[in-house]
Amino acid sequence: MEKLKSRFRLAPTYTLLWLAAAALSAVASCSDGGPSTSACVAPETECDGICINTGTSTSHCGACGVACGSDQTCRDGACVAACDDGLAACGDSCVDTESDEANCGRCNNACEEGQTCEAGECQDEGGCPAGRTDCGGTCVDVASDPSNCGECGAACTDGQTCESGECQDGECSQGLTDCDGACVNLRNDAANCGECGITCTEDQTCVAGVCQDGCGSGLTACDGVDVCVDLQTNAEHCGECGTACNDTQVCQAGACACTVSPGTDLGSAVPQIVNGTTAGQANTYSPTCSATSSGERIYSFTAATAGVYSFDSTNSGYSVVLALLDATGCSELACSADPSAVITADLAMGQTVYIVVDGAEGQAGTFELSVTRASAPSCPAGTLASSVPQTITGSTVGRPNSVRPTVTTACRASLSPDAGYAFTAPVAGDYTFDTFGSAFDTMLHVHDADCRGAQLACNDDTDVEQSEVTVTLAAGQTVVVVVDGSADTSTGAFTLNVKRAVPPPVCDGSGTCGDGGSGCTRCAFESSCADELAACTDSIPCMEYVSCFRTCDTATCKEGCRTADPASAAIYDAMLQCAHCEVCRTDCSGSEVVCR
Repeated sequence: MEKLKSRFRLAPTYTLLWLAAAALSAVASCSDGGPSTSACVAPETECDGICINTGTSTSHCGACGVACGSDQTCRDGACVAACDDGLAACGDSCVDTESDEANCGRCNNACEEGQTCEAGECQDEGGCPAGRTDCGGTCVDVASDPSNCGECGAACTDGQTCESGECQDGECSQGLTDCDGACVNLRNDAANCGECGITCTEDQTCVAGVCQDGCGSGLTACDGVDVCVDLQTNAEHCGECGTACNDTQVCQAGACACTVSPGTDLGSAVPQIVNGTTAGQANTYSPTCSATSSGERIYSFTAATAGVYSFDSTNSGYSVVLALLDATGCSELACSADPSAVITADLAMGQTVYIVVDGAEGQAGTFELSVTRASAPSCPAGTLASSVPQTITGSTVGRPNSVRPTVTTACRASLSPDAGYAFTAPVAGDYTFDTFGSAFDTMLHVHDADCRGAQLACNDDTDVEQSEVTVTLAAGQTVVVVVDGSADTSTGAFTLNVKRAVPPPVCDGSGTCGDGGSGCTRCAFESSCADELAACTDSIPCMEYVSCFRTCDTATCKEGCRTADPASAAIYDAMLQCAHCEVCRTDCSGSEVVCR
């Protein structure tokens, strides 16, 4: 928000101190209400009524009141020499994130083995194309090169061939050809295209055993792939480059389709009981929750209405393993190898699932499968207020596994109970959700629009066994924030914190809220919020309102001041909104001001 240049001479420091003190002690909010909390949650500590991260605060480093010198910074709760220009503080070291392989581009972003960090990005050494490794100045395919099999310098013995990065005795596998000890596919190997020793140029690809300029009709060149692919049928690049189907899917018409086929359609009726046997059935699917499985029966079921559905095989004659698959993509929604073999799942109206009745350790026999609608939808479990900051508490104990996170580098798969909450952003900006203060190892994932919307962010653990995500939202955008368990059995009481993720201002470099004579509050009044401050200091009624408000010690008294002069109260609230909610959002979040 661009501010007009102030047209008044700044009020004396004592006026700033007086107004700031009133602001910090204010009970009245700058909006019509909304939840707030004065309790600090890890990793923050309360210092003079303000929540401070003593691990990074230069004014409260390691403990409240411990200030670092002007040439120092606070790192891990200790005052240390500030990093030189161009270096970043990562842990207890100053590093150049442009070239440091352990902190490439940002702290703790380590490059993979064999990569270097250049301009803040991890890159393969030697400039070799994808799929090739620089071994002594030569780009080789360590998956098939007998002189560098699996890694540079690992040579196979005479008579051995190199296949899939391993030296082996005997002939190459079917479909591969021995070219001087390298097991290659002559149909797509650019170094042996069509026959051994025929090498394509750098701007060519080997397609069907022929070196071609670019790709043929209907084929696409994907980055990092030495062959042209058909995006309509290629399981590794289905529909678009890099989109791979899983083991239970095939690529059909550019979409990953399920290969698991149900034998019987149960329709939508609930409750219903199905009796059958798995004896003599083929083993086409292996549930993830069982080390070994046997033949199975597969049924399809479609939810007529949204809700939590139960799939129960307790009354069966052997150790049943149950799995529930999403019919559209074969992803496993839930799995149970527990003796009771009960699965609960939150299904949308019209959603079709496949029920796999399997057996543990090769067991087979007769079973009884019961399908019931247990309750109304469990996600979202509730709706958060649109005001920030706010904190809610709850528990995932006894809840169903409603929403599974999309597996990313920051999140694993989870089958634990969860609790999702809808949140609508009051204004555009970055919002942070965290579970600091929870009693168990949590995972957080945020979905757009509803519980089954696209996953916008996911985090398993930060530097503690709690989670934190930040997402950029448009004004009025609704998301569902899901508190999940880090492991399949993780449940317990949780704390969910919501706040605006506004970077602290640089201002005078103090990095703390201050009292009006120093820190962010003083900086805000002297710069971005100077006009809002002037609107009050240039108005006698507003100053009288502040005097009335400041001398009150009860909420009733303060409400009386507000009722007597609502116009001045609005001017004062605008000043607080600017300083504490717009400029000093992070630093002053410990105050009792509720930001709209």
